[in-house]
Amino acid sequence: MRYSRLCKLLTDQGINVVISVIGLFKELHTWNRENIENYIEIFIDTPLDELKRRDPKGIYKKFDSGEIKNVAGIDLKIDFPVNPDVHLKWSSNNGVDSMFQELLNNIKHC
Repeated sequence: MRYSRLCKLLTDQGINVVISVIGLFKELHTWNRENIENYIEIFIDTPLDELKRRDPKGIYKKFDSGEIKNVAGIDLKIDFPVNPDVHLKWSSNNGVDSMFQELLNNIKHC
């Protein structure tokens, strides 16, 4: 919520903001839509298997070994965006360049 309020503060001053967050709860998605002018929600839908493969911080390994709990998408419920403005589905066939191009094409329609 801190990031959302900061984005609202900046956009209220006429500053364009781009921010990447893991928004886990529908209340956050709703608040952003209702309070941030020109808000565009982009959902990058990445399968759990791919997230586990990447795991740069070792979070999934720590969960599997019992070291930590409350990991998003495993034992912590996630509210995926219901109606994002742009929904990009990750695929091993798509590289970053093709996903970025798809994002640009979709944003033009928002």
